[in-house]
Parts: sequence; structure tokens; C-alpha cells
Amino acid sequence: MARENRGGMPDSLRWYGISVVVTILDYVTKTVMLGYFLPGESRAFAPFFNLVLVFNKGAAFSFLAGAQGWQTLFFASIATVASIVIGFLIHKNRHKRLFCTGLALILGGAIG
Repeated sequence: MARENRGGMPDSLRWYGISVVVTILDYVTKTVMLGYFLPGESRAFAPFFNLVLVFNKGAAFSFLAGAQGWQTLFFASIATVASIVIGFLIHKNRHKRLFCTGLALILGGAIG
């Protein structure tokens, strides 16, 4: 049986809840960007800060962006495996607050 925290919620559910919130925020910010920006459009918010709508079909720094399309399934598979492993780690270490907070944020990003 899962141990409950002071709020009555099982510990592991709290961490998964953080992941859900991060996933929702990720979706909302992407939707807002698509609604207010055209592809390639740039808006300056400060002399050192611009927002630009760009699409990256690869990974970090456009790694494999020029591939034939197989990279989407490849990166989705990596995200799925990583999400399962992170979920397992959260469940096993649910009482370690800082560790699980970091894992929950990573999980939300991987799902998003």
C-alpha cells in the first residue's frame, strides 16, 4: 500500500501530478506560440530576449533533422522508454523530495 503524505495523497501520485502540470503547461505554451506567431516570426521582448517560432524535426540543436522521417519514431521510442524508467524511479524513491521533483519535471518534459 502506498504511503500517504500529509494532504492524504499517495506520495507517488504527487510526483506524477507535477508531471501532468508540466505536460499541460508545455501544451499550452506551444498552442499559444502557434496562435500568435507565424513560422520564422520574431518578437523582441528585451534587447537580449527574442521569441522566434521555429520547428525542429530532430533532437537538440537539430540533431538528425535532415533524416528521412524515421527519427520521429526513434525519438518517440526513446521518450517512451525514458518515461517508463522515470516512472519506475519515482515509484521506488517516492520519499526523496528533491530527487522526485527533478524526475517529475523531466518526465513532464519527455511527455510534452
